[in-house]
Amino acid sequence: MQGLLYHASWIAVALALIAGASAWLSHHWRLRETRRHHAEEALDALARYSEWLAGQRRPGQFSGERTDAAAPLARVRTLQQASFPELAPALVHLYEVHARLLDFLWRQQLLQLRDPEGWLESDHDGRFMALWREHREVVHALAQTLRRRAGELLVDAEPESVYPA
Repeated sequence: MQGLLYHASWIAVALALIAGASAWLSHHWRLRETRRHHAEEALDALARYSEWLAGQRRPGQFSGERTDAAAPLARVRTLQQASFPELAPALVHLYEVHARLLDFLWRQQLLQLRDPEGWLESDHDGRFMALWREHREVVHALAQTLRRRAGELLVDAEPESVYPA
């Protein structure tokens, strides 16, 4: 009887270890899949944001900042907070570039309304493209970091390729 109890206790210990390992592997896999999914969603949101921003370049198209909760930058921020806290400095840099771009677009819109000839002479397109290159570098770096952190992605949006260099 004692031999049976001895073997049964070892089997119970082995089953407990297997259950613990299985739970750990399952948790790790779910976490990896969540990060991968959030990375894909963030890349898609960055691509939508870049497309929106590129559309603001055309005269008369600037409509101001998107403030709805589903705005792409807000979505990227939500996903970053949920799965990628290490990307906070990169996202802050993106918001800084975003603020400079919006400031430039607001000023250009006001100049176009007040002084159309001055606006035409202001090299608005060249200055926008200089800001766009900075935006593209920041988005590209953020996208590369997301790709590295998330592992293999099922869908790979390319937010940095809206405009060529």
